[in-house]
Amino acid sequence: MDARPFYHDVHPLRFRGVPDSLAEHHVEGSECCLIHVDNPQSKTQGVWLNPTVRVGYSGAAYEQVLPHVYNMWLGPFRVFFKLWENRIRRWFTSPWLKERVLSRRTAGWSRDSGDVEQGGLCLVNEMQVLVANGWAHV
Repeated sequence: MDARPFYHDVHPLRFRGVPDSLAEHHVEGSECCLIHVDNPQSKTQGVWLNPTVRVGYSGAAYEQVLPHVYNMWLGPFRVFFKLWENRIRRWFTSPWLKERVLSRRTAGWSRDSGDVEQGGLCLVNEMQVLVANGWAHV
């Protein structure tokens, strides 16, 4: 990816979250997703992901994805099982209801505030609050 959008003189590309006023409507969005929505190059060059890069939000989570545990973490049986688990979940769940709830909340917020959130595909129906030991989902 070309780094120019991050160094733009007037509007440099930055990680961001959803506005607090939208979060009050029980709507959150991932900054890792929103930055791609905000990047003007995403529309023409796409978003590329390197699946060999391993990350974790905590030391314990990172330990689970290290290369020395890679075979255990992503073995053939686990891949097969997760593929079918994902397929079955898609058969028996409907994204329509989730999308409808988010659409309604975002439209109400937009009507009240006059703002528009471009990253609709990044939004989820939850609220995260800061607690003594990190984040909690409400």
